[in-house]
Amino acid sequence: MSKPEKIAIYKKLVRRLSLGFETLSPEIQQEIIDFISSQQHASGGFCDRAGKPDPYYSLFGCWLSVATGQKEEIEQLKAYISKQPATSSTVEELAINLMKTELFPKQKNESRFSLLKKVFSGHNFMDISYRFFLLALTIDATAKSRFVFNLMARVWLPFYKVKENSPCSLVAALCFARFDLGLEYNKYQKLLLEFHQEKAGFRAFETTPFSDTLSTGVALFSLAETNYDLRLITPDCLDFIQMNYLSGAFLSGDGDETRDLEYTFYGLLALGSLVKDELAG
Repeated sequence: MSKPEKIAIYKKLVRRLSLGFETLSPEIQQEIIDFISSQQHASGGFCDRAGKPDPYYSLFGCWLSVATGQKEEIEQLKAYISKQPATSSTVEELAINLMKTELFPKQKNESRFSLLKKVFSGHNFMDISYRFFLLALTIDATAKSRFVFNLMARVWLPFYKVKENSPCSLVAALCFARFDLGLEYNKYQKLLLEFHQEKAGFRAFETTPFSDTLSTGVALFSLAETNYDLRLITPDCLDFIQMNYLSGAFLSGDGDETRDLEYTFYGLLALGSLVKDELAG
């Protein structure tokens, strides 16, 4: 009997966005749809906080459009990607690769060796563990065979130790990665819960005095996908998510009332992670 085809991680993210979106009233859903549409530039790309089309923000716009069924926005985004928008960082190049995987599934993907060279070159300043996570997400979405990469991860992950005052997002990524590869992960679930604040969401660092939407989204996603029972913290997190919704968008949670696609993504991700997903696993 053949094994069921593994679902790409980014598709699990989009699935959680859809679940979050589906829990909302029709009025709120329309507000979110209108906001997503308002963030799309005439070029087809989605805008950053300065109102300029940007590959990084376009990735969030892409996933939000897919999750909410916005066909017109997706077609416009295809036109933007087809024109090969300029990139200024590894993050933007990986964002382009991930969008191409979703928008042009029959197109030949960039080789794993090219991605490795790009991510681990000396021209970027991302933490190596975060670079590994971005690389994993891209290869997971694009590679036909993940055997070699999974073997590398199985060798590397058991020796990686969480540093003191590591961010919540990194612990969440490690927890999910270990679960996904069949390694021990319960310790990382417990570490992740230390970032939760009573009557709020999750904070970026254990020393941070306030919760934020990004940390709450990635922490809840990781815990939900690793089958942690979220019932005890659900009321707190729901209140936090609701408090940070504003006119079709979710806010960062740190007091900044700027609406953008990135935090709208994390807000819906958090909400969808609190919903029981019958297709998870």
